[in-house]
Amino acid sequence: MFKFPHKYRIALVAPAGGISPETAASGRAILEKYGHEVKIMPHLFTGGTLLHLSADDTDRVSDINAAIDDEEIEIIWAVRGGAGSLRILDRINWKKLKDSGKYFAGFSDITAIHWAMAANNSCRYLAAPMMKFLAENREPLTGETLFAALNGSPVSLQLPALRPGSVNGTALAGNLTVAAALCGSRYLPDTTGRVLVLEDIGEAPYRIDRCLTQLRINGVFDHCAGIIFGRFTDCGNEPELMAVLKDFTGKVSCPVFCGLCHGHELPFYSLCGTQEISVTAAG
Repeated sequence: MFKFPHKYRIALVAPAGGISPETAASGRAILEKYGHEVKIMPHLFTGGTLLHLSADDTDRVSDINAAIDDEEIEIIWAVRGGAGSLRILDRINWKKLKDSGKYFAGFSDITAIHWAMAANNSCRYLAAPMMKFLAENREPLTGETLFAALNGSPVSLQLPALRPGSVNGTALAGNLTVAAALCGSRYLPDTTGRVLVLEDIGEAPYRIDRCLTQLRINGVFDHCAGIIFGRFTDCGNEPELMAVLKDFTGKVSCPVFCGLCHGHELPFYSLCGTQEISVTAAG
């Protein structure tokens, strides 16, 4: 249940956590079903000294930079999130990635790479489902929004408003916890004019509050066009979480919305930095 603007040459990489060959194969089969040419990078299943990593830092970044250098590759697609992308940001060739015009697809921990791309004026960061979701998806919305993201199509949304207003800006999606970890680094992008789409998984409401506060006191929300809260999966009970989000809303001046199906559940609303988003309040 996917659609693509055309057939792509895709490199599969694992910037963070590892993936089983079976899960990688199931996602690869979906991509190949739609006519894409898929290349498995050499260290995808190597394993690392640290067990939460797919391979050691040198090997993971080697695969990414090799995919950047490969003139035939059009999309670099992360197979999984997890943890570890932050460790290799200072070793990725950002200028070459920008100049290549390649998309970098993934979400969750891949936020570190996407926001670093934005900080380096590269806009083809593609918040998109990874291998497990590609294989499991049965929802038309997941395929339709992936097509629109790759096509750079404008996005028009009507969502429940926590702070009403109309919003127009460039998409920048990310995992809240990973985004907060970039504070104080050169990889935290200028968010002026951007519509920030934030999601998370497995974090208690007080941790959500802490991450939002960390971003706020670092000026991330000062000049953004607006904020959209996506899914916060397994992040405590709903009333407590909503209390945190509403309290945060009172501390920013831009419009704030919630309820976008973007995060660690299907369907998955894909977004790309090439897209302009307009948002108004539902109802």
